[in-house]
Amino acid sequence: MANPTTKKILGTAFNVIVGRDKKRHAHGDATREAFETIVFVVVLVLMLKLFVAEAFVIPTGSMASTLWGDQIKAECPECGYTFPVSAAVQGGVRNYPSSVACQNCGNEFRPSNAQDWNSGDRVLVAKYEYHIRDPKRFDVPVFKYPREPYNAAERTAMNYIKRLIGRPGETIAIYKGDLYQTTSLTYPGRPRPARSEDLWIRDERTGVDFTYTDDADALALFNKGGFEPIRKGPDEILAVMRLVFDLDVQPRSLSGLAKVRWHPVPSEEGAGWTMEEKGFRHTGETLGWTRYQHVEPGSWGRESHSSVPNQPVEIRDYLAYNSRDVRGSNWVPDLILECKAEFSSANDRLTLELLKAGDRFQAEFDNGKCRLYRAVGGDLTKRTMLAEQSSDMKSGSYNLRFANVDSRLTVWVDGHVLPFGPTADYDPPARDSFDKTTRDINEPVRIGATGNISVSKVKLYRDVYYTLNPEDPGQVHTQYVQPGHYYCLGDNSASSADGRTWGLVPERLLLGRAVVIYWPLSRIRVIK
Repeated sequence: MANPTTKKILGTAFNVIVGRDKKRHAHGDATREAFETIVFVVVLVLMLKLFVAEAFVIPTGSMASTLWGDQIKAECPECGYTFPVSAAVQGGVRNYPSSVACQNCGNEFRPSNAQDWNSGDRVLVAKYEYHIRDPKRFDVPVFKYPREPYNAAERTAMNYIKRLIGRPGETIAIYKGDLYQTTSLTYPGRPRPARSEDLWIRDERTGVDFTYTDDADALALFNKGGFEPIRKGPDEILAVMRLVFDLDVQPRSLSGLAKVRWHPVPSEEGAGWTMEEKGFRHTGETLGWTRYQHVEPGSWGRESHSSVPNQPVEIRDYLAYNSRDVRGSNWVPDLILECKAEFSSANDRLTLELLKAGDRFQAEFDNGKCRLYRAVGGDLTKRTMLAEQSSDMKSGSYNLRFANVDSRLTVWVDGHVLPFGPTADYDPPARDSFDKTTRDINEPVRIGATGNISVSKVKLYRDVYYTLNPEDPGQVHTQYVQPGHYYCLGDNSASSADGRTWGLVPERLLLGRAVVIYWPLSRIRVIK
């Protein structure tokens, strides 16, 4: 990607660096040597900024919760959970949150520190990286907004940071919160711009759209199953997952199911399970199940004034960072379950189960093996094994994580991913059957056991949910990625200006890849 300007600056720096010692010995002029040193330092700094690394501040929350923009840290008075809430500037006015709902327990409250805001994450961007390799899917690039100037007052283009989703020649589809792609569509006969610099444009106001949004051929191919799911790897799953409920952080004012959200399945199916303070224990050789139900507080404390308890609802795409949306709007089928399990012997068996559109997906740990199963329609008598791997688990304590994300099952044991490979991938549910069922509401997550097993440190997360273009009335959204361009979306899909509305990112405007958060100190980490 090096251009003539790049080569010229590099050549100048080389001449300054190489020629400096020669000139020092060719004369004894101290003033000239000082001047040369200053020039050397300036050129070196420019090189570092232009081609090596540059620092950027994240002002908005379009990449939350991967990256935070200007925010406050709210602490729930009920469960004590601390979480960020946007305090970004819009239209020249800072929006302080007046009311928030806890990401963990759902309690709505007015934060006492509503105006005590913190600036956004500071990130270091590797500007050299896209000079030596092509951008990869799931990179987090910084780029210039294509339409110049974006900031009319300063006559400058604005820096954006998003996640790279689509590559040149791909058609991207968004459906039920997940992403899909195909390279089989070329769109012959579709409109082309007079200038290649305009290929990125999707302008809803004028109708000019070179991303061919929701093209009839693309929608027809998607409905026939002609798109492949875009599957995140383990690092990307962990980078974008959002908390649903942490059993260790319980609301103080509630009791029963509303407090813990976990309980043994009624009747004999719950055999052997007993609840403990912040976990549960199974005893006996009869298979028993305990399940999660997403019971929200509603009007806080309503259960204490009514004989009818709050009923479970589907897990939705709620993100506390966006304080205006206190409950979420869309059912999220992709879930991640974490727990610590203590086995009394190698013969104890533990099963983690995640439901998706009525199908049960299970990770079963038994005698040093982990087996993955799928039960279509939820009928466990007809479940089929997808894969098997050694887990080296005997008696003792293990930290387990099971994810059903992007039509792929992923298992971690003590932080290590079990290498199931492609056998852990499955075909997504068909369009006509991809919807929530009663079971998705009543028992989206279960834990089953035989033997003597204690379970603690239980946390439930959900995957990022990509919403459709707000102007799109359909269920599927498709866009084509022109050659020499990339398709980028924000991780905070419900509150992000990105490729869904304004189009593509030209390769020439990519500044580099965000690699690390270096400030504040509590947030230092590599960006995944």
